[in-house]
Amino acid sequence: MIDIVTASDCMESICSTKELLTAYHSFLSDISDVYFALGRFDRFNKRDNEIISVNYPKEWVSRYTDRKYIFDDPTISQSARTQIPYLWNEFRDLRPSQRAIFSDLSDFGVQAGYTIPLHAPDGMTFVASFAFRRPIISAADRVAITALTSQFYFRYKRLLSSSSSQNVLSEREKECLCWAARGKSSWETGMILGITENTVNFHIKNALGKLQSNNRIEGVVRAICLGLISP
Repeated sequence: MIDIVTASDCMESICSTKELLTAYHSFLSDISDVYFALGRFDRFNKRDNEIISVNYPKEWVSRYTDRKYIFDDPTISQSARTQIPYLWNEFRDLRPSQRAIFSDLSDFGVQAGYTIPLHAPDGMTFVASFAFRRPIISAADRVAITALTSQFYFRYKRLLSSSSSQNVLSEREKECLCWAARGKSSWETGMILGITENTVNFHIKNALGKLQSNNRIEGVVRAICLGLISP
């Protein structure tokens, strides 16, 4: 069984969404041989869907896309009505078009599924769906997948938020962080850049706010991970 604490610590230290997805996929593989699809959907259907990652077979993805299953997929639509993860065999009163989705999916050996919805205040819902090539998903596997997926999503959102700061971090803020990374004090940085110590502190404080960091060390590490400065 996967060590969720170790996996969570590992994902929390990752500094890019690409590396995070790779690690998440690897940890999922340690739990079970499973297909997964991750995306964000507007509960009020006012914004476009955001597909984050899909590792289903290409043939299934093509069929799903060509037949526009996304508009009738109960594994997605159910997420708008609940905050509790659900098994696919719990669905009742499916329309023929919805039953056709599961029938087609069985062609790829899928026998059971599980979906985790995570609702955000902005009306978007993060939906993580998992398809298994075995009929029963154990409670232990569901707990592990839910914990791992929650940790993935929170880290993913934080990385996206940090990445957005790249476009708004000023050149002076980058310069001050860069010298801080090299061990220079605010006074020393001010002498190098020809500005006052207070001005250096002002720029670093602004940079830390944009990077959502509590102190200089954390801010410097995050800026380096995002490629904003060089140590």
